Amino acid sequence: MRAWTLPQVGLEEYQKAARFLADAWRCTRVSVLPDGPGKVVIRGVRSDPLTTPTKHRPTGRPPEDVARWELGVDEYAAPVCVSLANVPGVTVAGTPGAGKTSGINKFVCDLAPSAAVQFVGFDGKVSRAEEGDYADLVKRMFAFCGDDLDEANALFKRLVELRRRRSSVIRDVLGVKNMWHVGPSRLWPLTVVLIDEAHTFFREYKGSDAETKRLAALTAENARLVEDLVKKGRSVGILTILISQKTTGDAIPTFIRDVCPVGLSFAQKTVEAAVAALGDDIRNWPDASPVTLQDPAYVGVAVMAMQGRPGFTRIRTPYVSDADAARIAEATSHLTADPALCLDALLDTTGHTDPDDDGPDGPAVSLAKP
Repeated sequence: MRAWTLPQVGLEEYQKAARFLADAWRCTRVSVLPDGPGKVVIRGVRSDPLTTPTKHRPTGRPPEDVARWELGVDEYAAPVCVSLANVPGVTVAGTPGAGKTSGINKFVCDLAPSAAVQFVGFDGKVSRAEEGDYADLVKRMFAFCGDDLDEANALFKRLVELRRRRSSVIRDVLGVKNMWHVGPSRLWPLTVVLIDEAHTFFREYKGSDAETKRLAALTAENARLVEDLVKKGRSVGILTILISQKTTGDAIPTFIRDVCPVGLSFAQKTVEAAVAALGDDIRNWPDASPVTLQDPAYVGVAVMAMQGRPGFTRIRTPYVSDADAARIAEATSHLTADPALCLDALLDTTGHTDPDDDGPDGPAVSLAKP
């Protein structure tokens, strides 16, 4: 319901009365938010949306807006959406089994029917795609890498090369400095880089033997390459999503993590992990802390800071079955394309040349799956 404020009865007074309204209306909770000058909107829920599991069955239809991430519903059953336009990176944290994978499944399944989006996957807890959480989605990925640090390093380098090539031609080809001014397309797709168990690729190896030193150099370079993608990829349409149980500095270097403006956290066991995922301000909102989500009833519930809302928002993300993920990946696999080859085709179509071209066949930047 909506109500007008009165002299000496403003938003703060309504909010103080919310718990009494909840008792009177027999609601689980009541919220009061501003609704324009001199007005408030009062929302009450009788059952708790956070403890009510929901399922999502992807339609297979292309989304109207590929930059719109429909996360789920908040604690008042209101839809929660996040715009990913001009977002360079996202971090997703949470204990094992808390809901991270299902949340990413929904994201991929919703965007997969669009040819203007391409995906590349890294999964640090498996050696091959069929062993892990992305077995059902890998058909919609133009490249995939497991926990092999050499393979990951090579793929990170190729993605950075794609970023460099896009940066060098964007003004001539798209006529803008920022891809988001015109939006992604089939030949200049939004390229989503999914890095699951991200700490695997950034781990600090310590030791004096030759192999340990080699691995340490690889992970240090991986961090530098991903930093390049996050810090410079936004304007050319590269979005990096880093997923880890904890996003503390030893898991994801802070020079990467702190550049990502969107952060979600499912259940956490420690306040330190919650602060790493959501920032120090979460200490001031203990009721919203992901530390309170350890009960099995909260599997699939995440916490994030929402622009335009005070504090933090708790979100019930829906479950997407493996069968539905496999169905969407199979049905949309024909849309999978290497963004580097798409760029080659776009340059041919527009008659432009690549300043970084190394020869008549162009640089070797193919990211096709082996």
